[in-house]
Amino acid sequence: MDVMVLTISIPPEAEAKLQQRAAEAGEELQSYVARLVAQFAGPPTPLDDISGPIYQRFLESGMTDDELADVLERAKHEMRAERRGRRQAP
Repeated sequence: MDVMVLTISIPPEAEAKLQQRAAEAGEELQSYVARLVAQFAGPPTPLDDISGPIYQRFLESGMTDDELADVLERAKHEMRAERRGRRQAP
C-alpha cells in the first residue's frame, strides 16, 4: 500500500493537545493524526449512526424539530449558568 508522507507546521498548543489526545487513545502521535486525517477524508458519518438510540427516541417521541431546538437551547443555557456558578464559587 502506498502512503503519503506530509510535513506540516502547527502551533505548539495544537501539538500539545494532539499529544495529549493521542496518549489518551493509547496511540503514537503520528498514527493518531494519520487516523484523524483518514477519517476526515472519508465520507461523513450519518447522523443516525452518530446519535444511535438518541435519534431513534427523538423520532418516537413525536417532538418537532422546533421543540427539540427549544429543549436543547434551554439545556445549553442551564449548563452555562451552572458552569458560571462553579467558577464563581469560593
